Amino acid sequence: MDEKDLVGKVKEAEVVGICRDLVRLQSVNPPGNELAAAEYVAAALKNSGVGAGLVKHGDTRASVLARLKGQGKAPALFYNGHLDTVPVGAEKWRHDPFGGEIAEGRIWGRGAADMKGGLAAMMAAMKVLAEARVPLQGDLILAATAGEEIDSLGATEVAKMLSREPMQALFIAEPTYNEIYIAEKGVFWVEVETFGKTAHGSMPDKGRNAVLMMVKIVQEFEGLEIPYTTHPVLGGFTRSINTISGGVKTNVVPDYCAVTIDMRTVPGQEHSAILRQLENILKDLGRKDPDFRAAVKAINDHPAVETSPSEPVLQKFSSLVAEMTGQKTVFKGANYFSDAVGFLPVLKVPLILFGPGEPGQAHQPNEQVEVSKLVEAARIFTVTAGRLLGGSTGV
Repeated sequence: MDEKDLVGKVKEAEVVGICRDLVRLQSVNPPGNELAAAEYVAAALKNSGVGAGLVKHGDTRASVLARLKGQGKAPALFYNGHLDTVPVGAEKWRHDPFGGEIAEGRIWGRGAADMKGGLAAMMAAMKVLAEARVPLQGDLILAATAGEEIDSLGATEVAKMLSREPMQALFIAEPTYNEIYIAEKGVFWVEVETFGKTAHGSMPDKGRNAVLMMVKIVQEFEGLEIPYTTHPVLGGFTRSINTISGGVKTNVVPDYCAVTIDMRTVPGQEHSAILRQLENILKDLGRKDPDFRAAVKAINDHPAVETSPSEPVLQKFSSLVAEMTGQKTVFKGANYFSDAVGFLPVLKVPLILFGPGEPGQAHQPNEQVEVSKLVEAARIFTVTAGRLLGGSTGV
């Protein structure tokens, strides 16, 4: 089918309607409660002739795995968007955060940008291709996943189900404002604990103060040189001490303290090497003070990922986006991590982040997505599947 015909079949009302429906289905994580949204996605795709089923994660949680069958002559194309959202927060919103209201050319609500808008665009693309009966050489797969905002529960489960599937690329509809992101920083979170001895606050010499032990560790960590090479699209390594807890009462010497540290890494850094540096700090402090007791452990560990700018599927996609938008392609990188951390260790395919939401809207009050960007993304996802799976001819 001619790509102009395909583009014409993507109707604004359809894409907007799907996005509004998804926003109205609350799936705040924690606790998740993605089941209703998953059932909606599966039903909407089935109505267009797409095979879709639920992947259950308990009584109230589920992901969706959908497949538009091709002729088996080309590797599949994999689309992904997550179902869950972060909480609304305490700040008063201009529009109901679960209303899916349209105002100022935008759809407002929690998840509109991150990333129910992106998922809606992918669903609309799949529905158009199915209803138009476009003959695809390979399968178009779509996963609507649970749990991305905490542990990538859905992505991890779906990846196991697709582990033997030949694929061209993984597209995740993260909010990129329809720009192409080709890399994600790694995430390395650690927890550091110190162990002391309680005593009455009026007799601190009788105890061992775990908070003061932690102060020494923090001072050493702040001065620690952690090697990295600046990445062309991700920039540099960052670290931030973000939580601290210790002590039980003002008049009791604390026997326990814990901090968590958020580190975002770039390709070339080894998380195990960073952990060894932290362990060495604790060993050095222990040698200086026989009463010093501390431990460090990783609590979230996913390496940075990147797709080479010369990757053929990326080159084809960037050319297509340039054709359809009239904008020169500039590859970018994400400081955050996505469901790629659940998929890529198993699937090992090129990653492309692309979606209609504005990156700055993610997790913000008054979250919204521009209708024009939403429709543009749906059309791009439609033509991308048609072209990469051999089911359409040129514009």
